[in-house]
Amino acid sequence: MTRAFRVGRVFGIDIDIDYTWFIVFFIVVVMLSLDRSALYLPGISGAVRWLAGFLTAILFFASVLLHELSHSLVALRNGLKISSITLFIFGGVSRMTDEPKSAGVEFRVAIAGPLMSLVLCGVFVGLRLLLASAGTPGAILATMFGWLGLMNGALAVFNLLPGFPLDGGRVLRAGIWSATGNLLGSTRIASSFGQGLGFLLILWGAMRFIVGGTSGLGGVWIALIGWFLVQAAQQSYQQLVLRQQLLNVPVSSAMTQQVEWVPADATLDQVVHDHVMRHNHRAFPVLDGDRLLGIISLSEIRHEPHERWPWITVREVVPPLTEAQTIRPGAGAWDALIKMTNGNYGRLLVTDDGALLGIITRTDIMRLLRRRIELGM
Repeated sequence: MTRAFRVGRVFGIDIDIDYTWFIVFFIVVVMLSLDRSALYLPGISGAVRWLAGFLTAILFFASVLLHELSHSLVALRNGLKISSITLFIFGGVSRMTDEPKSAGVEFRVAIAGPLMSLVLCGVFVGLRLLLASAGTPGAILATMFGWLGLMNGALAVFNLLPGFPLDGGRVLRAGIWSATGNLLGSTRIASSFGQGLGFLLILWGAMRFIVGGTSGLGGVWIALIGWFLVQAAQQSYQQLVLRQQLLNVPVSSAMTQQVEWVPADATLDQVVHDHVMRHNHRAFPVLDGDRLLGIISLSEIRHEPHERWPWITVREVVPPLTEAQTIRPGAGAWDALIKMTNGNYGRLLVTDDGALLGIITRTDIMRLLRRRIELGM
């Protein structure tokens, strides 16, 4: 999910929305506004129906966000790092940069989301009962709250299914982990359950589509959710294997020490002809003597008119160096990979007290991983 944009920050956690989220939001609004079996609002004008559908969709996705915030806040209380929460086409996901330190932490973090959804289910059902006998405005709200109560209940039940990385799959992993003391083995078993559940959803969705006619179009959505679950289960296990391979390996073991850099007083024309065209790199560190200024990439060069390249120096256009672009040589290779992923960087500068020691790229890390696997390390 690299197509997300930030919309806010809650409790120190960045809230992002992936562009695919707008697809499902539009579908939910249309369904609630036009499908009378979803929001049964007899005698209500079209404009009011669309408004009710829009507000109900907003509250539904606010419920999804609260579900993910519950995971994240419990994780933070237990010493885990949360980089962001992203809403996307299949719901929401909290991006943890650490694995839980114990089965107990895993259980507490996993169960927090479904518990929040169950609480919201109770609140919305209670509001529905309270407003059921009110006049027309109250009846509209009661119908909206009734649907929201049903959906939050369904969200809790679905997430408790025993398939990793669903919450129920994480609860399953916590139980196996507690019994065996083996995180990798318990993740492999829980991921297998997740893949099996995903294939069942794909089969169910396909059968519903085949036999259901027009009403079976929902089967396509079920099959897509199943496909996503299969992919997520496989990738979650692979990520844990990757993490365990790289966690205690220092960046210094994978970095390139002979770094091609450019002087701050070089012109863009010199950078293009002496560096870009001679080396297979898209970005270069910039040094002013021994002082590291930043990284200049092709995007900064292309931003300037071609005819001005001989007159503009690198110093004038290089963006200031940020902490997110650097890493220390003693940091873990896994930490470097996470840092590159979160910042959408292709490389990090390895520095110590401001001095440039080397550079590490995703390719360097993958090459290191391949060597370790070949050697059976």
